[in-house]
Amino acid sequence: MGKMKEIFNHYFNEHPDASDAEYQDWLHSNGLTTATQEDKETEHDAWWNSLTDEQKQQLYDGQEAVFELSIEEMNHDLGFGK
Repeated sequence: MGKMKEIFNHYFNEHPDASDAEYQDWLHSNGLTTATQEDKETEHDAWWNSLTDEQKQQLYDGQEAVFELSIEEMNHDLGFGK
């Protein structure tokens, strides 16, 4: 379990009726913050930009293969192509 999940569980075990706003205030008052969407996008962009074109292509090819398998499995499960 991640650190923030552990903190979340601990807080709500001790304060079961607390609102999300109270939890956020508590985090802030204890010097803890949750990641914003912008933080996550910045992290992702930095990671993506650190990859070589070959690594990006490998990721794309892997996702494309998974997508094709998923489509084939869905068609088979639904009885298409019989």
